[in-house]
Amino acid sequence: MWFAYGGVLLAVTLAGVEILAWAITPSWPSYLLRPAPVSHDAVARWHAGMPEVTYVTNSWLMRDRERTVARPPGIAFRSVFIGDSFLEGGFTRAALPARIEGRWGETGIEDAEAINLGVAGTGPIEYHYRIREVGLKLTPDAIVLMFYSGNDVIAERFQENRELPFVAELPRPSLLARVAPHLTWQVVNALRLSGAAQGGKYAPDEQAIIADALRQPPAQGLPILAKLMHRHYFPELEENRIAEILGRGGDRFWSEFRPRRFDREHLQGWILDGLIALEVSTKNLPMSPAEADATVAPGPIDATLSWLAATDRLVRSSGAKFLVALIPPADGDPDFVEFLRPWPRFFSYTLERGALHRAMAAAMAKTAIPFVDLQHDLRGVRGSYRKTDLHWTELGHEVVAERLARVVRELKR
Repeated sequence: MWFAYGGVLLAVTLAGVEILAWAITPSWPSYLLRPAPVSHDAVARWHAGMPEVTYVTNSWLMRDRERTVARPPGIAFRSVFIGDSFLEGGFTRAALPARIEGRWGETGIEDAEAINLGVAGTGPIEYHYRIREVGLKLTPDAIVLMFYSGNDVIAERFQENRELPFVAELPRPSLLARVAPHLTWQVVNALRLSGAAQGGKYAPDEQAIIADALRQPPAQGLPILAKLMHRHYFPELEENRIAEILGRGGDRFWSEFRPRRFDREHLQGWILDGLIALEVSTKNLPMSPAEADATVAPGPIDATLSWLAATDRLVRSSGAKFLVALIPPADGDPDFVEFLRPWPRFFSYTLERGALHRAMAAAMAKTAIPFVDLQHDLRGVRGSYRKTDLHWTELGHEVVAERLARVVRELKR
């Protein structure tokens, strides 16, 4: 009897807490799409990098115009885009789906939608469940998964009936989410369990200090950066050593961060942290594409493919078309390569990502999963990638929008 009483009490308590969580949680589908609120710090970084473009989201908390669950009248073709920060469209005037719709409009196509469900800090696992829980409920004709080879290769394999954790960031399934999804959203955010909340370390007043340094001539600004990195990131390194590393780029390093209307580079502490750490590392790093290719292990490639194959089956079972767009890293942009030439060990990270991209493209070619390799469009295009956060510039977005506007429209049933 006491066991039954305890069970009833637990159920009632859980239901009550879920109702309270529902009252303060974003509505559907927002809480399934956005695993963590957009932080004030993220918005501040946005405005620092794009002061002339206001950061706004729609009622689904997506960087997109307003959308409806039901297909609007007059829409003959509806596509849904899934991805991470490349798709979300940070530090750019318009996200990729908006540009694609613009391309369609320029050619007289007014009956097509390109819905943006891109969320920074997510990967293939979240893509799969975002499609299952939200994307397919929009009755799309096509689902386009934007896959970034730089960080979307994972080690965890897809399992149809895997054991569920007690709690996980939405839209991933968990035991708690089955009975209390709104409480799950609150717990994940309170405990900072989502990938989007796992930011790097930041020093006090870091952005203000970096901004002050970049306003100075190199001779005055470089010691400011060196002091910041020594005090908060590398206390074991002398400031002179840090200044020597950061000073290798000469005036070009500083000129990249001068104010300009668009495509403004935004230097952050975590970028300097990674650059310095790799340049002083004694680890054996690849110094050429061939050496990078030799470091690729088949396990993560196969595991990642298992998620893409499962997503392909899921989408096809709904009657929609599926397409994976492979996003290459910045090693194909000559300007990016030249900018990082003074830091070959830091550039090795990009070489490794390039090797993963080639391996993913080769593995995808052996499957029946439809895909397009954007490497063919971006390679050799100068100024297509940002030097700091490795994302597309305005030009990069335009190149990709041009390609996908044609390819996705061809998916119309």
